[in-house]
Amino acid sequence: MCEPTTILMVASMAMTAMSASQASSDAKAKGAYDRDVGQYNARLAENEATEVRNKGTEEENIQRRKVAELQSKQRAKLGAAGVDLDSGSAFQLLEDTEIQGEADALRIRSNFNDEANSLDQQAMLTGLQGEAANSAGINRANAITTNAAGSLLSQGATVSSKWNKPNSANNQFGNSGWEGTYGI
Repeated sequence: MCEPTTILMVASMAMTAMSASQASSDAKAKGAYDRDVGQYNARLAENEATEVRNKGTEEENIQRRKVAELQSKQRAKLGAAGVDLDSGSAFQLLEDTEIQGEADALRIRSNFNDEANSLDQQAMLTGLQGEAANSAGINRANAITTNAAGSLLSQGATVSSKWNKPNSANNQFGNSGWEGTYGI
């Protein structure tokens, strides 16, 4: 019959194995969850970047329409005053208005693109953080499994050493063990 300490050690080994298995599974699940959250947040940032670009295009077009309206008003006022629009100061005024309006439209585009690019980079980094968290979860799970295996081997060696004592159940049949009993 087994000694009570041996039974307790075997039970402890079983509990260690079950606990390690659960902890390993939990670490992998947490890593996968963190990866999925990272991917979701990355997609949100990508969508926000697209919205910012679309808003930038809209604002750029609004600026160009405002400039066109301003130029129309300038032409109307200058034309009503009898000024020739194809030369001189009137022509220079209309040209300067167009150049300044286009510069403002391009500045608007640049500002929105900068913001969208920042969101794209944020999306990429968020996705990478999710992948890193998943890898860390897998590494934690592997470490837990390795530590548990080492512990189980150590406990197994201890149980094995107790079983090979002269008064253990394995040696009850004399010095020759089973072989002597059955004539093998």
